[in-house]
Amino acid sequence: MVSSDALGQLWTRERNFIIAGVGSTGFLGDVGGANQIGTRGFRDFDYQAIRPAVKLGYRYFLLYSLALKGTLAGGTVTGNDQYTEEPFRNNRNLMFRSQIIEASVQTEWYFYTSGRPGARFRPQTRTIGWIGHRLRAYLFAGIGGVFFNPQGYFDQAHYATLQHRTITNPALLPENGWYNLRRLSTEGQGLPEFPTRQKYLPLSITIPVGIGMTFSLTREWSIGAELGIRNTLTDYIDDISKTYVDPRVFAANFPNDPHKVALGEFFSNPTNNRLGLEPTMPGQQRGRPHHNDAYIFMFFTLQYKIITGPAGRR
Repeated sequence: MVSSDALGQLWTRERNFIIAGVGSTGFLGDVGGANQIGTRGFRDFDYQAIRPAVKLGYRYFLLYSLALKGTLAGGTVTGNDQYTEEPFRNNRNLMFRSQIIEASVQTEWYFYTSGRPGARFRPQTRTIGWIGHRLRAYLFAGIGGVFFNPQGYFDQAHYATLQHRTITNPALLPENGWYNLRRLSTEGQGLPEFPTRQKYLPLSITIPVGIGMTFSLTREWSIGAELGIRNTLTDYIDDISKTYVDPRVFAANFPNDPHKVALGEFFSNPTNNRLGLEPTMPGQQRGRPHHNDAYIFMFFTLQYKIITGPAGRR
């Protein structure tokens, strides 16, 4: 026979988990969004911007209902003003994509567990797995760091429609394709005309919070799902934050680099001109500098439990 106290302590030999997950990302920033004036949070979520994501992690239970988890996650976030019918954002016509890599440490609090300790393999509950519990739900919060690299797509035909372009010879234009935006100073970052606008770092602190659940399949294997939002301390995951700059600054600062001039002019203000130039003139609002960017991870996970010590009676 195994005492109830012994059964109650079995979890201490089953507290280590390896986690792998696949899922999707979402972006909450300045670009794209719902068919309305930009708002904060999920009200401005754009489902057309969902992209794939993956993660690896390790979970260690400090207490029966409290765990510490380390994760490495990656994916792509994106936004496109063409997806929204809000007239001013659609006229702005900005778009971006960015690969993100996040490393974080999270604390999990398990607020719900089906069954009860010691009920393992009882026919009436048909529970299997960790201390007889099939389903557990938890809340999590933590801190981490995220690397990002915003890119935009250059289109020669679209550039030719811009009224503020200065490169008119097609032979001097860069090829159609994706280009890194940070080095182009699209809002004047690092240029002498804008001494208060420093180049942003491609790194930021991120604060993950969310909810998840796990479901036992066998004693060692379980599946799960997790949804979390990541608030960051940067407004430049999408390379957009402040106001439009005079496009002439690119020709003035890069006179010997027509490719960089054309890219700077294009990505700083690729308006489709449906509302005229008034909303995108120098000094007009381009982003929301008081609202930092956020992104979402949703994962479906597969978890393997590392059992230590004696296997115990079954």
